[in-house]
Amino acid sequence: MRTKNELYQEALRTVALRRQTARALAQDAQAQAEAAIPALRHAEEEVRVRGIRCALAGAAGKDRTEAAAALADARQKLTALLAESGRPADALEPHFTCPKCQDTGSVNGRTCACVHKVMQQLRRQEIEALSSLSISSFDTMKLEYYPSVADPEVGESIRTYMAEVLADLRDYAADFSPATRESLLLLGNAGLGKTHAALAIAGEVLRQNYDVIYVSCPDFFGKLEALHFGSDPNGEEEALFQTASNADLLILDDLGTEFNSSFFLTNLYSLLNNRLGAKLPTIVTTNVTDGTLLEKLYTEKISSRLAGFVQIKFFGNDIRVQKANE
Repeated sequence: MRTKNELYQEALRTVALRRQTARALAQDAQAQAEAAIPALRHAEEEVRVRGIRCALAGAAGKDRTEAAAALADARQKLTALLAESGRPADALEPHFTCPKCQDTGSVNGRTCACVHKVMQQLRRQEIEALSSLSISSFDTMKLEYYPSVADPEVGESIRTYMAEVLADLRDYAADFSPATRESLLLLGNAGLGKTHAALAIAGEVLRQNYDVIYVSCPDFFGKLEALHFGSDPNGEEEALFQTASNADLLILDDLGTEFNSSFFLTNLYSLLNNRLGAKLPTIVTTNVTDGTLLEKLYTEKISSRLAGFVQIKFFGNDIRVQKANE
């Protein structure tokens, strides 16, 4: 899991590589065109010379009319030569991915939107690599896997109930804002779509250019513990913890499957408490559906923090088993 600054630096490197590639391809295209069109190099030189004269006239405060006309004529001749060979007028120009910043990563001294888009793509790739499911949409969650029988706990059919749950979660993601969205506790037996729904939310929130962190509880806290009691010369433990603490949306998946140590309990409480204090939403998924057991496993302080989450219970039969039997 990379910090936001690490993600930003990698995005800048990606954009810079795009610029280098575009310029290299343009140089190759120019060499090929000059080899195919004998008069092309002279025409290019004319455009260059006329452009310099036009710029010098402007800098000296002189009338640029004649110089500008000569430049336009030189460009027209160059375009005609390219057209005769079946090439477009911009055949010799670099074709940048982002026309706004020309793949420099900056527009008027500010980071270009294309850099943020690359950051979003990198974070999405990171989440997909860390999760057992790739990020997908709510459209891939099929209601037919939920039974259409009534359940006394929900007071209606499970399928109808789950349709309402997924619609609410879709709405939660559609107009996301860290300042206004509640923290969610998605709970229910294994294989009912909790992680799938959390990743669907992640995908939608990422598309809105927010920073989303997805971690598996056993993997994340296990790595923190290994760094804490092992060698950590670069301060990776603190960087990872702060990245999770400060994300616009944090998804803690599979709470209840981790090794329940004092280190884990201390850091889970600190993480939840930090995000609560910063008013940042967290989504926790867990198979632990018994509130008494939850408090027994995670102490009263942690369970009191989780009690402040909006609890959304998933019902049904294990979807993974159903798919395996199809």
